[in-house]
Amino acid sequence: MTRLMVLLLSALALLVWLAGVNQPLFITLHHALAVVPGVVWRLLSMAGEWTLVIGVLLLLAARQPALLPRMVALGLAGVLASIGLKAGFDVLRPPLVLPAGTVSLLDVLPGNASFPSGHAIAVGVLAGVLMPRRSLPTQLGLALLAALVCLSRLAIGVHWPLDVLAGAACGFALAHLAGRVGKSAAPTALLLQAVKALALVLVAVTVWKLGQGRPNEAYVLYNQLTLGLCMAVLLGKTAPAK
Repeated sequence: MTRLMVLLLSALALLVWLAGVNQPLFITLHHALAVVPGVVWRLLSMAGEWTLVIGVLLLLAARQPALLPRMVALGLAGVLASIGLKAGFDVLRPPLVLPAGTVSLLDVLPGNASFPSGHAIAVGVLAGVLMPRRSLPTQLGLALLAALVCLSRLAIGVHWPLDVLAGAACGFALAHLAGRVGKSAAPTALLLQAVKALALVLVAVTVWKLGQGRPNEAYVLYNQLTLGLCMAVLLGKTAPAK
């Protein structure tokens, strides 16, 4: 399924680019999606926040400690891809390109570049890592979640269609490639300690983020959820995966 998602998203991105409809498609979708309240889009968008996604990866590693190298590699690759590709392409975000009044910004405008969407990469990683060995309805549900997060970035007004299509394709591709990373043969107790140490680092980062200010309700909620995931790891409230 992850391979299919990569092919589908890549094909759509190529079609948008070749047809030259990136800007008009953004404007059409941005205004059409405005029928949904902004709070809904902000809450959906939080599923693509990297700290939250990393919290899920750590929880998966706590359930199956041998997967820790795979989860670490996936998290690092996703974050580095987001930072590196944004810096390399240096695409301006919609409000900085389109005429004033065209974009109804529903959140704080990020200060970094637009292409690709980091949220789309993150949710692609999240959906892609959860898809294997799941039922078809569950896989379709995860694909729908990824689509909604991508749409949320258009509705909020901070990304172009090409940003989210390419970002999601990248995230699913990384999740697919991460499946090739072997399991660790290290003692389970040692791996669990490593997972908990990483969870403590994530707690510190999340608490720091909350201390920087609370721009909206989604920001507070996703940080609280991240802390909850970390607490589940640190307190050992995990069960062996079947």
